[in-house]
Amino acid sequence: MEITTPKRYCTLPKARPTREPADARVLGQTGSVSTPTVSLRQVDEAVARTIIDGGRASSGWADDFPARGDIAAMHLSKFSPDPNEPWFGSYLILVDNVVSGTIGFKGGPIANQVEIGYGVVPSRQGRGVATSAISQLLARIAGLSLEVRAETDSSNVASQSVLSHAGFQQISRRTDREGGDLIIWGRHVD
Repeated sequence: MEITTPKRYCTLPKARPTREPADARVLGQTGSVSTPTVSLRQVDEAVARTIIDGGRASSGWADDFPARGDIAAMHLSKFSPDPNEPWFGSYLILVDNVVSGTIGFKGGPIANQVEIGYGVVPSRQGRGVATSAISQLLARIAGLSLEVRAETDSSNVASQSVLSHAGFQQISRRTDREGGDLIIWGRHVD
Protein backbone atom coordinates (compact mmCIF):
# COMPACT_ATOMS: atom_id res chain seq x y z
CA MET A 1 0.00 0.00 0.00
CA GLU A 2 1.43 3.33 -1.00
CA ILE A 3 0.71 6.43 1.05
CA THR A 4 0.35 9.61 -0.85
CA THR A 5 0.24 13.00 0.71
CA PRO A 6 -1.99 15.59 -0.84
CA LYS A 7 0.07 18.14 -2.66
CA ARG A 8 -1.21 21.02 -0.60
CA TYR A 9 0.68 19.68 2.47
CA CYS A 10 3.93 19.23 0.62
CA THR A 11 4.44 22.74 -0.59
CA LEU A 12 6.38 25.25 1.40
CA PRO A 13 4.45 28.21 2.68
CA LYS A 14 4.74 31.37 0.67
CA ALA A 15 7.54 33.56 1.84
CA ARG A 16 6.32 36.39 4.01
CA PRO A 17 7.45 39.86 3.20
CA THR A 18 10.33 40.93 5.39
CA ARG A 19 10.02 43.99 7.53
CA GLU A 20 12.59 46.64 7.75
CA PRO A 21 14.27 46.76 11.18
CA ALA A 22 12.60 49.22 13.50
CA ASP A 23 14.34 52.52 13.86
CA ALA A 24 16.20 52.49 17.21
CA ARG A 25 15.45 56.16 17.76
CA VAL A 26 11.72 55.54 17.56
CA LEU A 27 11.97 52.63 20.01
CA GLY A 28 13.96 54.78 22.41
CA GLN A 29 11.27 57.44 22.30
CA THR A 30 8.57 55.07 23.51
CA GLY A 31 10.16 54.90 26.96
CA SER A 32 11.64 52.00 28.81
CA VAL A 33 10.66 49.91 31.75
CA SER A 34 13.31 49.54 34.39
CA THR A 35 13.29 47.69 37.65
CA PRO A 36 14.20 50.03 40.48
CA THR A 37 16.63 49.11 43.22
CA VAL A 38 14.65 48.78 46.44
CA SER A 39 16.23 48.64 49.89
CA LEU A 40 15.14 49.11 53.49
CA ARG A 41 16.79 51.25 56.15
CA GLN A 42 15.67 51.20 59.75
CA VAL A 43 14.31 54.54 60.94
CA ASP A 44 16.13 56.12 63.83
CA GLU A 45 14.47 58.37 66.40
CA ALA A 46 15.77 61.59 64.83
CA VAL A 47 14.27 60.78 61.41
CA ALA A 48 11.00 59.64 63.00
CA ARG A 49 10.78 62.91 64.94
CA THR A 50 11.49 64.92 61.77
CA ILE A 51 8.66 63.14 59.93
CA ILE A 52 6.22 63.49 62.85
CA ASP A 53 7.02 67.20 63.18
CA GLY A 54 6.38 67.78 59.48
CA GLY A 55 10.03 68.37 58.59
CA ARG A 56 11.85 67.21 55.48
CA ALA A 57 15.35 66.14 54.71
CA SER A 58 17.26 68.59 52.53
CA SER A 59 17.75 65.85 49.91
CA GLY A 60 17.22 62.16 49.30
CA TRP A 61 13.44 62.12 49.79
CA ALA A 62 10.84 61.77 47.05
CA ASP A 63 8.95 65.03 46.54
CA ASP A 64 5.74 63.42 47.83
CA PHE A 65 7.35 61.79 50.91
CA PRO A 66 6.16 61.60 53.63
CA ALA A 67 2.55 60.72 52.89
CA ARG A 68 -0.13 60.62 55.58
CA GLY A 69 0.45 56.88 56.18
CA ASP A 70 4.17 57.43 56.67
CA ILE A 71 3.49 59.98 59.39
CA ALA A 72 1.08 57.56 61.09
CA ALA A 73 3.73 54.81 60.93
CA MET A 74 6.25 57.05 62.70
CA HIS A 75 3.78 57.58 65.55
CA LEU A 76 3.68 53.80 66.03
CA SER A 77 7.46 53.31 65.93
CA LYS A 78 9.23 51.97 68.97
CA PHE A 79 12.97 51.88 69.12
CA SER A 80 15.01 48.97 70.41
CA PRO A 81 18.77 48.74 70.69
CA ASP A 82 18.52 45.07 69.63
CA PRO A 83 18.70 44.73 65.84
CA ASN A 84 17.39 41.16 66.17
CA GLU A 85 13.98 42.57 67.11
CA PRO A 86 12.74 43.76 63.69
CA TRP A 87 9.23 44.58 64.95
CA PHE A 88 10.43 47.48 67.10
CA GLY A 89 10.72 50.22 64.55
CA SER A 90 9.80 51.20 61.07
CA TYR A 91 11.84 50.95 57.93
CA LEU A 92 12.23 53.53 55.20
CA ILE A 93 11.71 52.17 51.70
CA LEU A 94 14.44 53.49 49.42
CA VAL A 95 13.88 53.39 45.67
CA ASP A 96 17.12 53.99 43.81
CA ASN A 97 18.45 55.53 47.09
CA VAL A 98 15.51 57.96 47.42
CA VAL A 99 13.23 57.61 50.47
CA SER A 100 9.85 56.72 49.00
CA GLY A 101 7.78 55.06 51.71
CA THR A 102 7.70 53.14 54.96
CA ILE A 103 7.13 49.56 56.03
CA GLY A 104 7.17 47.74 59.32
CA PHE A 105 5.55 45.45 61.82
CA LYS A 106 2.66 46.80 63.86
CA GLY A 107 4.08 45.18 67.00
CA GLY A 108 5.85 42.09 68.23
CA PRO A 109 4.53 38.56 67.74
CA ILE A 110 1.42 37.54 69.67
CA ALA A 111 0.59 33.83 69.53
CA ASN A 112 3.09 33.39 66.67
CA GLN A 113 1.42 36.09 64.59
CA VAL A 114 2.60 39.55 63.44
CA GLU A 115 0.95 42.22 61.33
CA ILE A 116 2.65 44.40 58.74
CA GLY A 117 1.83 47.78 57.28
CA TYR A 118 3.41 49.56 54.34
CA GLY A 119 3.02 52.50 52.03
CA VAL A 120 4.79 53.78 48.93
CA VAL A 121 4.32 57.36 47.75
CA PRO A 122 2.35 57.76 44.51
CA SER A 123 5.38 58.86 42.48
CA ARG A 124 7.04 55.46 43.05
CA GLN A 125 4.03 53.15 42.78
CA GLY A 126 3.38 50.58 40.07
CA ARG A 127 6.94 49.30 39.67
CA GLY A 128 7.04 46.41 42.17
CA VAL A 129 8.46 48.56 44.98
CA ALA A 130 5.99 47.49 47.69
CA THR A 131 6.25 43.81 46.75
CA SER A 132 10.05 43.98 46.96
CA ALA A 133 9.91 45.84 50.29
CA ILE A 134 7.55 43.22 51.76
CA SER A 135 9.87 40.42 50.64
CA GLN A 136 12.82 42.15 52.28
CA LEU A 137 10.89 42.75 55.50
CA LEU A 138 9.77 39.13 55.67
CA ALA A 139 13.37 37.97 55.12
CA ARG A 140 14.18 39.63 58.47
CA ILE A 141 11.91 37.15 60.26
CA ALA A 142 12.95 34.05 58.31
CA GLY A 143 13.44 31.07 60.59
CA LEU A 144 10.98 32.29 63.24
CA SER A 145 7.97 30.37 61.85
CA LEU A 146 5.42 33.18 62.10
CA GLU A 147 2.03 33.86 60.60
CA VAL A 148 2.08 37.31 58.97
CA ARG A 149 -1.10 39.33 58.53
CA ALA A 150 -1.94 42.49 56.59
CA GLU A 151 -5.16 44.42 55.99
CA THR A 152 -6.35 46.25 52.90
CA ASP A 153 -9.41 48.31 52.24
CA SER A 154 -11.74 46.32 49.99
CA SER A 155 -11.50 49.10 47.39
CA ASN A 156 -7.67 49.19 47.36
CA VAL A 157 -7.08 46.88 44.42
CA ALA A 158 -3.43 47.93 44.02
CA SER A 159 -2.55 46.92 47.58
CA GLN A 160 -4.44 43.67 47.19
CA SER A 161 -2.34 42.93 44.11
CA VAL A 162 0.85 43.71 46.03
CA LEU A 163 -0.04 41.26 48.79
CA SER A 164 -1.05 38.57 46.31
CA HIS A 165 2.30 38.97 44.49
CA ALA A 166 4.08 38.74 47.86
CA GLY A 167 2.50 35.33 48.52
CA PHE A 168 -0.39 36.38 50.77
CA GLN A 169 -3.88 34.95 50.52
CA GLN A 170 -7.21 36.41 51.59
CA ILE A 171 -8.28 34.77 54.83
CA SER A 172 -11.21 36.87 56.09
CA ARG A 173 -12.99 40.22 56.12
CA ARG A 174 -13.97 42.65 58.83
CA THR A 175 -15.57 46.07 59.18
CA ASP A 176 -13.50 48.79 60.86
CA ARG A 177 -14.76 51.44 63.29
CA GLU A 178 -15.56 53.89 60.49
CA GLY A 179 -17.62 51.26 58.67
CA GLY A 180 -15.04 50.40 56.02
CA ASP A 181 -14.80 46.89 54.64
CA LEU A 182 -11.32 45.42 55.18
CA ILE A 183 -9.78 42.28 53.73
CA ILE A 184 -7.44 40.32 56.01
CA TRP A 185 -4.51 38.67 54.27
CA GLY A 186 -2.20 35.99 55.63
CA ARG A 187 1.01 34.21 54.86
CA HIS A 188 3.26 31.84 56.78
CA VAL A 189 6.97 32.62 56.99
CA ASP A 190 9.22 29.75 58.05
